[in-house]
Amino acid sequence: PPAGGNPGKDTSTAKLAIVARLPHKRSGLDDPIRHTLQYFTFLDDRSNFAHVDALLTRLAPVADVYVGCTENIEGDGDGSNSSGVGNKRGAKKAAAEASALIHKLVNLIKSRTDISDPTHGNASNVNIQRYLPKSKANTIAESSLRHLLGGETSEAHLAYRGDKRLTEEPMITWCLGHLFAADNSICDESDDTLGSHRVIGGTLTSHLSLDRTAAEAIHLLPPRNNSGAALLTGGNSSNNSLFGVLNHCKTKMGSRTLEVWLRQPLVDLEMIVRRQNAVAKFVENSIELEKLREEGLGAFRGMDLDGLGYRLSAAGRAGKDGGGRLGCSTSKALESLYKLYLLGDKCLPPLLEAMEGLIGESEEEGEEASSLRASF
Repeated sequence: PPAGGNPGKDTSTAKLAIVARLPHKRSGLDDPIRHTLQYFTFLDDRSNFAHVDALLTRLAPVADVYVGCTENIEGDGDGSNSSGVGNKRGAKKAAAEASALIHKLVNLIKSRTDISDPTHGNASNVNIQRYLPKSKANTIAESSLRHLLGGETSEAHLAYRGDKRLTEEPMITWCLGHLFAADNSICDESDDTLGSHRVIGGTLTSHLSLDRTAAEAIHLLPPRNNSGAALLTGGNSSNNSLFGVLNHCKTKMGSRTLEVWLRQPLVDLEMIVRRQNAVAKFVENSIELEKLREEGLGAFRGMDLDGLGYRLSAAGRAGKDGGGRLGCSTSKALESLYKLYLLGDKCLPPLLEAMEGLIGESEEEGEEASSLRASF
């Protein structure tokens, strides 16, 4: 957030830009896109950052958070307004206000113990970044995106250059530059990362907004151990939340998907109907559904595809950096690769067979089968 709040000098709000790096569901082996950079920009209440709170609920699980300010919160300025005692005092006052605001935001994020990614650790890592001048941030963003989007003449880069929201909101480009400066592993200029990202705009109204208070009030997710909510709610993780009651998933990946759906309630009627039609297909074919659960998904018990992907990515970064215990990283990477081989060789065939049996090959399938096939 900038130190001065919004352009109208309303001291009750702050202008924020957020960029979330999200995994991309690839359409096939030839699909080079691995991550989506989704950006948001909005005014938020300085007293409680309600919009940020709701976005954290939606974007969870969250591994790493980088927080920065468009102004220098150290108070030493960038040289443009360094003359005069009055200017120096004003700069120090503005820096103090911005610093307090940044730490308030950081404290909010750290308090959200419910958004941590279990495959990355027990808690989200929150880092306050050093001041990065806008011109330098823009240079980093342009250079990195040129590579990540596949080159200047690529369709993705041309779409990025033509995005009016990015033109009207330069704070988003600064935010992108800050992200790339904070984590240089995102864009290492290698062939692996060439064309591996897409930039899309996000809005606060694309899903039903649920902040922490609302989620806790309806017992959306199981309360954390030893928390006040856990003592008040009682019961156990299978009956003290909506997630616990609904979670009959056979795999860890399924449970995570259900959690994402609950954190991001749909508001688009077409998407809601499509999901309902897919569920209706399962309900109307109980025998095939049971076969899918027991035979198709049974082999996935104990498998964690997200965890395997994270370990392989971590081993790859360790190898590129040349640090750490490379031998240990190599052995874990080989173990993960072997588990992926078993997943593809032993687990996927019965799942595909069960899904084909459920969907069928009829050309005149109803809306339920069409919705399921589209998802499948």
